[in-house]
Amino acid sequence: MDTRYPDGQMVVALGLAGRVRVLAVELTGPAAEAVARHELGPGAAKRCAEGMVASCLLAAHVKGEERLTVDVQSKSPPFGFACEVNGDGTLRARFGPADVRDQAEFFGMISAMKSLGRQQLYRGIAEVEGQAVEGALQRFLLESQQVDSRVRLLAELDGTGAVRFAAGLLVERLPGCDLEEFKELVDQPVREDFKGVMTAFAFGAMGGQPVEVLGQSPLAFRCNCSRLKVTQTLRALGRDEMQSMIDEQGGAEVTCHYCAEAYRFDVPALRAIMATVATG
Repeated sequence: MDTRYPDGQMVVALGLAGRVRVLAVELTGPAAEAVARHELGPGAAKRCAEGMVASCLLAAHVKGEERLTVDVQSKSPPFGFACEVNGDGTLRARFGPADVRDQAEFFGMISAMKSLGRQQLYRGIAEVEGQAVEGALQRFLLESQQVDSRVRLLAELDGTGAVRFAAGLLVERLPGCDLEEFKELVDQPVREDFKGVMTAFAFGAMGGQPVEVLGQSPLAFRCNCSRLKVTQTLRALGRDEMQSMIDEQGGAEVTCHYCAEAYRFDVPALRAIMATVATG
């Protein structure tokens, strides 16, 4: 796609005199790019944007060459969502089908897997029973990671169905803060007008108290697919399969599930690949 979308941002901070950890994600640009690439309708677009924000909040501990893969499978309404967030701040996502009825709650399963190369470092699974993405993430954190937290998510679309705002906030209780104190300190401030909470956080405050920023990093939609990788896949199919593509389709077109980039191989291109594959 030629359209340039701005990067998002993740901010990690301490709040309420160091008793809570705060993760804030602004993801309007990357979410807008994913929605545009997959040509999603309004219901799917909003849910995809919320899922991407939730995935980035879960990926706060992913560093270096590590990767977090979040997968959501919903039975009602039926849809599938997947997002990969890398330690360098790049991410990619897919959502299907493109048209889903616009309702916040869904029933299904959410899973998250942290990996390093082919090595699985962690995997958590939780059931979603008639919750919105915001509630599903909070339940996942409590059940799969035993983390007391408060989560806020918001995705808004403009009149054309494009994402105009996508952001999230995750407040986690630290060991020095008991549960009742955590509820008293966090529940009311976090439940205020979300955009107001995010604006105050941008100016260094939460719940009327200063926050200490520990770090911030960009978030960008970027897929690791390439024409070279697709070529390698075609070679692995073998000469007979590529000859069938030539005879039946006059070439081949492979579309990446994550970024919807289409790679077209005409007859000469396929024959050139076939020439590099050993016979027999």
